[in-house]
Amino acid sequence: MGNNYRPMDFVRGLTEDNARRFPSGAPLSRYHIEQDADIVHIKVLRNNAFVTVTDSKGNKKFGASAGKLTGKGGKVARYSAESTAEHVGREARDRGLGSVVMKVNGFTYFKKKKQAILSFREGYTHSRGDKNPVVFIEDTTRKPHNGCRLTKKRRI
Repeated sequence: MGNNYRPMDFVRGLTEDNARRFPSGAPLSRYHIEQDADIVHIKVLRNNAFVTVTDSKGNKKFGASAGKLTGKGGKVARYSAESTAEHVGREARDRGLGSVVMKVNGFTYFKKKKQAILSFREGYTHSRGDKNPVVFIEDTTRKPHNGCRLTKKRRI
């Protein structure tokens, strides 16, 4: 029931962009993928954003939320998800994480999810020539199949 994963559409654009920069396709090639890749869970809500890194079995390694990071605008600001993801990306680089799988969740705007993914990658790589840590991106937002039952039609 909860396993209705859909690949996000802009992933194709990211891989094509990497293929243009690296003709051999090195950053996303299969040689860099680990067997047990870590999972980055990004949950973007209207008022907050959570970014958590777990291992392949689901044990939490580290994470952050927009409320945890003290900054201008607080957790409701437009760029709160971006700054949180970038902070966790830097921490992941410092701890030596290899390849990661990203699971994005939240009913907010698609642009906010995309910016969070790109800022995690920017925080991890800190330069254009580095290896791309993201192996796979999936959207785990649940969708109602049929919605709530409608009210009975009024009879006069």
